[in-house]
Amino acid sequence: MIRCVIYVRTSTADQESGLETQIDDVSAKIYQVGDREIVKIIRDEDTPGDSDPEYREGFLEVLRMVNNDEIDELWSQSRDRLSRDVDILGYIRILLKKKEVPIVCLDDEDNKAIARVKDLFGEMELEKYREKRYKGMLRRINSKKVMSRPPFGYAVDEEGSLIIDDSKRGLIRRLFGEFDNPFSSLKTLSMKYNIPVSTLRNIRSNPIYRTGEVRWAGKIAYYVEAVVPEDKDQMLKTDWEGS
Repeated sequence: MIRCVIYVRTSTADQESGLETQIDDVSAKIYQVGDREIVKIIRDEDTPGDSDPEYREGFLEVLRMVNNDEIDELWSQSRDRLSRDVDILGYIRILLKKKEVPIVCLDDEDNKAIARVKDLFGEMELEKYREKRYKGMLRRINSKKVMSRPPFGYAVDEEGSLIIDDSKRGLIRRLFGEFDNPFSSLKTLSMKYNIPVSTLRNIRSNPIYRTGEVRWAGKIAYYVEAVVPEDKDQMLKTDWEGS
């Protein structure tokens, strides 16, 4: 498996939801390409006066991982995320090139990961590559292995299966109690629990928390333990039932 690191950058002008969107977009592309795993997501924050890449914590972490041979590709949503007042992109590219670690950005003319396969092997080989990736995904489904970034509140065990993160179990249960309150908004919950609105929206809409459904391509792939299992005995009762 090719080890990928996702680099995202925030600034004072960025909303937290934008950061989560970056991560979701890049993660989706990585798993779409296949034969890859996300080993780390690095969130870098802009600090006034610290535009020099050597003083950016995120880039220092990237370089540390490169030196320790812990990364095969660096992914980001946009090349702008890798640039600022100085040519950070050029700086980091030179250092990564020495270690043969490519940079893949979604705003390139073509997805570099797919383009490399196409350039090296041609269109027929690309179709075989996609078929192999699809079969690999089916094998993961049959063995109930994680297929993408775990949902909030879930973790991956040593065997690659989804399990509940016990440190977040209570928080998720509280959130679902809050979701059922018609007078509680996502914005209010975001400020109360310090969780992005986009993350709360995903938690509320993802069936995994109530039914344990893990979905792929719009269908149920398999089931895991639900954090807030549905209780059929507590279905809505109306005054006119039976009358």
